[in-house]
Amino acid sequence: MCSGNPPNYHRLIVACVVRADDGDESRQHSAPSAADRRPLLPAPSHQLVQDREARPCQHRGPGTLSQAYRSEEGLRGASGETEKHDHANIVDRDHYLKHIDTKKAFEERREKLDEHIHMMPAVAPSKRTIYPKRQEMGECKPLFGKVLVFVAYVESSMKTHYKVAQDTLHCYLKGTNYTTAFVDLDHDKRVKENCPHDQLFFKKHCAASVYLQDVDWMLVLDADTAVVNPNHCIEEWIDDRVDLVFYERFFNWEIASGNYLAKNTEFARTFLRKWADWQYIQPSNWNGADNGVLQLHILQTVLPDAVQEVKACDAIWHKGTDYDSYMAYVTCVKVMLGANRIWPGKIRIYRRAHGWVRDGFLTSDNFCDSDFMLHGWKLQAIETNGWNSPFRKMFNVSECGSAYLGWNYRPGYKITCEEVRKRLAAFEQSAGNTFPKKAQGLPYLTQPDIGNCYPKCDDLT
Repeated sequence: MCSGNPPNYHRLIVACVVRADDGDESRQHSAPSAADRRPLLPAPSHQLVQDREARPCQHRGPGTLSQAYRSEEGLRGASGETEKHDHANIVDRDHYLKHIDTKKAFEERREKLDEHIHMMPAVAPSKRTIYPKRQEMGECKPLFGKVLVFVAYVESSMKTHYKVAQDTLHCYLKGTNYTTAFVDLDHDKRVKENCPHDQLFFKKHCAASVYLQDVDWMLVLDADTAVVNPNHCIEEWIDDRVDLVFYERFFNWEIASGNYLAKNTEFARTFLRKWADWQYIQPSNWNGADNGVLQLHILQTVLPDAVQEVKACDAIWHKGTDYDSYMAYVTCVKVMLGANRIWPGKIRIYRRAHGWVRDGFLTSDNFCDSDFMLHGWKLQAIETNGWNSPFRKMFNVSECGSAYLGWNYRPGYKITCEEVRKRLAAFEQSAGNTFPKKAQGLPYLTQPDIGNCYPKCDDLT
């Protein structure tokens, strides 16, 4: 682990939720119908259904370059069992399926959802509305409407982790017009009514789909995501050409699942609900849980006609036995998506280190003007376990709200963006040189392209 980093890079589920102000009469939303509240299962296929139980992947101990990912994923359990909570409202898969009136009705509903998410009319690329960069801690004007910051959490972990990260968030929010709500995944009434999932990572995305109905845009954050440079507005990363915004993890090119932006549209809400419901059909092997699901979910969503390509990546995914073989699946999805990073009306994926957040360990928590948030802070106090944070003392949130009051920086932690670029360039080269050999193969050389479907491979294109 890099020196100066907070230890124990587990990724506990946590998201920030921004609610619409109760007194805002200009934005009224009708209550969702019973049909809209019903959990939505992803469309199963002959290949996806086999050997799938509600059981996540197995994980091994930390290793060289990928140690942050492996230890972060360690929360899901070395034995392959995801941490579960015995809630009164938790149901098993059979009970869950009883929410569907009949198999026929469910199939009809599923087909309608797939038609909506996959068969949207083509949207011509339009010019993005560029939000002006925040200057001298000035006002963040609501150019894109009401923005909600959403953090979902489990009470037990919130008491032992995340105070430093969450204090930075609260300090930042006091100087903006955003609102923040914390959603207790075990006890929140709306989550209980709409999200029967018992695996926290998937339950988080269901909860996000529920609260997204209240606002125009929502920023979902992991609880260990800290604001390190408050001189930014969330809107700087909103792209109004799409409904969902993701970014790539720097050290392994994986599309990150913990932090994302979502617009209040039927497309975005459906995408999040289907993502959550993958809990019930995910592979039982080393699968990356919600991270792993997201890769294929995005590929299917933005390239619905790429049937053979999806099958190839899915086959590699099902063969995963460890981190290295899992990365072969991540590589497959990246190759199949190609150079494109934006699908108008659907999704944008920010290039590594260009989103609103990046892993802090990449630069030992040093930052520059371009940085906004750093991910991976899981401590209750600074000066703990040898970690020197960018701040010289703990936050007193009551001091925050005016310019940089309350932001007590340690000298030397803010550096030039050129220095950050050099460090990222060195890490980028190292990441490429040490990338798992199992993941370096080209999927179209290892998986059949026409062998299983000739002469009808293009019939669905």
